[in-house]
Amino acid sequence: MPPFVVLIAGFTIFVAAVLWWQAQRSQTLVRQQVLLQAEQRSLHLADAMAGQVEAQLGSADLVLRDLRERWTAGDNASFDSRVRDALDNLPSGLASHVSVVDDSGDLVYNSLGMDRVVNVGDSENFRALRAGGDELQVSTPVRSRLTGQWTFLLGRPLLWNGRFDGVIYLLVQSDQIAQRLSTLTLSEQDVISLIHPGGAYLARSRENGSFMGQSVPKDRPFLADPTLVRGTYRVTDEKNHAPRTYGWHRLEGTGLVVSVGLADKSVLAPLTPALERNLWVTGLLSLLLLGFGGVIARDQLRALAQQRALARSEAGLKEAQQVAHLGNWELDHRTGEVLWSDEVFRIFELDPSEAHTTFDQFLSCVHPDDRTLVRQAFEGAIRDRRTYNVVHRLLLADGRIKYVRERGRTEYDGDRPTRSMGTVLDITEVRNAQMELHKLNNELEARVAQRTEELTLANRELNAFSYSVSHDLRTPLRSIHGFASVLEEQESHALSPEGRDQLRRIKDRSRHMGQLITDLLSLAHLNNAPMRPAPVDLSALAREIADELVATSPGRSVVWAIEDGLKVMADPHLIRIALGHLLGNAWKFTGKRPDARIALTRTQQAGGMSTLCVRDNGAGFDMAYAAQLFQPFKRLHAPYEFEGSGVGLVTVSRIVRLHGGDIRGEGQRGQGAAFHFSLPDVPA
Repeated sequence: MPPFVVLIAGFTIFVAAVLWWQAQRSQTLVRQQVLLQAEQRSLHLADAMAGQVEAQLGSADLVLRDLRERWTAGDNASFDSRVRDALDNLPSGLASHVSVVDDSGDLVYNSLGMDRVVNVGDSENFRALRAGGDELQVSTPVRSRLTGQWTFLLGRPLLWNGRFDGVIYLLVQSDQIAQRLSTLTLSEQDVISLIHPGGAYLARSRENGSFMGQSVPKDRPFLADPTLVRGTYRVTDEKNHAPRTYGWHRLEGTGLVVSVGLADKSVLAPLTPALERNLWVTGLLSLLLLGFGGVIARDQLRALAQQRALARSEAGLKEAQQVAHLGNWELDHRTGEVLWSDEVFRIFELDPSEAHTTFDQFLSCVHPDDRTLVRQAFEGAIRDRRTYNVVHRLLLADGRIKYVRERGRTEYDGDRPTRSMGTVLDITEVRNAQMELHKLNNELEARVAQRTEELTLANRELNAFSYSVSHDLRTPLRSIHGFASVLEEQESHALSPEGRDQLRRIKDRSRHMGQLITDLLSLAHLNNAPMRPAPVDLSALAREIADELVATSPGRSVVWAIEDGLKVMADPHLIRIALGHLLGNAWKFTGKRPDARIALTRTQQAGGMSTLCVRDNGAGFDMAYAAQLFQPFKRLHAPYEFEGSGVGLVTVSRIVRLHGGDIRGEGQRGQGAAFHFSLPDVPA
């Protein structure tokens, strides 16, 4: 074979080998470069979504704090309305309902109105809140026992005089969070997750339901080192084995992690046609040996393909930043040059072609009152080698004000800072919402103060009315009764039997009306009676009242069954009035029974309250009219059957409720009645 042919053959083989080696190396470098950019892109997206999640959790926490104050203030009458308003003010569907549990974990309230016995005392979240502190706690996902949906709980402790008194929960729908996460997903292979500090999935932009109850592997960097705030890593998906580049960001306070995974397939998809074309060009150049012209053409095609891929990648990043109102910046400390992304220019409302991006230019956009704060925060972060994190105002050219949150970190060469980089997040809408909520709270407080003043005035008027009744009505009644008595003593012989009967009725009715006035005044004065709780032996008190009743009718035969050791914490004077009415009623309504029985027993003791029962076998009552038992002047028996004013049970109900208890009656006509009432047995 001629040397020239050998030379040509060798040159051809050499050129073909060089071309193929260069093509493979270029594709590898391009893939590495794009995947490296994907790390930064995923990290920026994680920062952006973390800001949105943090803002939503912040709004939910503000609502939770407000509802906690309402509950602890005892404003139970308007609590339901306040809960509905709060849920309506949150993003649609974000929270399903509000629940309150007591210090033992028993459900005492839920805004769905569902009456179910639920106890969460064994949950890790409840134990953490009971252990102490006032931080917002986020639970792992659970399937709600009330709605059947996957939820996670935002909880804050209820404190009474510094003591743990329960927990108020806001239940967040996992599916709703997943839908919000999916709005930022850029392709079908990408995934965004919200992860509990312990590793459990709280929400996932794809296949959310199948991941509920599962946790991420323990080797994830944010689980391996809880002190890390943000970072990136690459793993292969455990289900579909798709390699992904993940950027993650840990939220302050709650420790939740927002993870954004960009699949290699979606990241490299824009490059695939260009890389395939490069291989065909390389093969064609290898076959045709077009020499250096072909090599140059091949390089130009490769460069063009790379530029297109990078342009598409940058366009996607810019679009994501615009959607999230999040821009990024970079400062070169050696040259003083500052680089801003397009979204930073949009946030600052500056023209990129006219603005001179320096640190001083940036400070000129900051509100004058915040410039010292921003400068000190930035210089302090560089000096102390910590994360730069500050919220401040921008003063725009037309006088408008924006609120932004800036985060950043600095790289060093030894002790000298070389480069700082970070993000700018526009939080104006969130800030305005917070200010509106604060304004609404102030208005509500003003309304409460006004209603309190009106109630105080009404009580004063009621006291004046009671005073007038006691003095203006009793005097004529005493006169009527006195004149009737004189007439009966001096002129009864001149009256017919019918006249004497009418005179007797006048005396009875005047005496009955006087008793009504006395009972009514006693009932009105209960509201102003001071509460002085002390240990009370109900057993001894009941026997004392029973002896007094027996003394009024020594001829009656009544079997008393009073349980020993019935002790409660109550006002001795008020509780004697209440027990006197209950035992007095039992004595009165068993008056026609030769085998009368009256009992006082304890039926239940739980949660610091004792439930007691006064039971008799007397006249009883029809349960169809039970709703009238505790209404003033509502009597279930005719006056000629049993005397009474119809105010006694109302007084009992008022006294029991003043002690924080409840009362109900059960009865059957001719078979007796039972009144169950609850009182505290420990100091409240």
